Amino acid sequence: MEEKRIAAGDILNDFSLKDQDKGDWKLSSSRGKRVLLSFHPLAWTQVCADQMRCLERDMDVFESLNTVPVGISVDSVPCKSSWAKDLGLVRLKILADFWPHGKVAKDLGLFREKDGFSERANVLVDEQGLVVFVKVYPLPQLPDLKEVVTFIRELHHSEVQGNVATEHCLVDLQGNPLCMGDSKNTGIQSTSDRHLD
Repeated sequence: MEEKRIAAGDILNDFSLKDQDKGDWKLSSSRGKRVLLSFHPLAWTQVCADQMRCLERDMDVFESLNTVPVGISVDSVPCKSSWAKDLGLVRLKILADFWPHGKVAKDLGLFREKDGFSERANVLVDEQGLVVFVKVYPLPQLPDLKEVVTFIRELHHSEVQGNVATEHCLVDLQGNPLCMGDSKNTGIQSTSDRHLD
């Protein structure tokens, strides 16, 4: 039976996963802050690596918005540990949804049964555990963090609630394009444009 996909307006149940340092990471430990759950299919793949590097790069931006980003995939803790070192991750926690295999992704309806890994997706949870943003991306596409940050800023300043429709990949809340090109576009225009601030 296929799990119902998590959606804006749902309350996300607490969960605990091991991070790359073998520590226990609990969703409830970040209560009072927003949490960005950045699901990626598999470690040691290029787009997933870029996705985690972007989160690490913009940790200060997220902290300024009272938001804790974490990466999640079905890879094991030893795999995550080696990968984090290879990527040079210092602040970002990457979580192992390894056993039971993909349980968190399954609970959120984000697990691809035929592939054995999760969708590429961003799920934003507010300070009380309410899901306010869900977006699933094509597997070859790097999520555009500008879109997520724009949403958080709007939520923060205007108390906007709701979701960005999944069919509107690469547009902001007003429908403006965030990056140009085909579905394989990374959303990173140039080295000078890489930071969000």
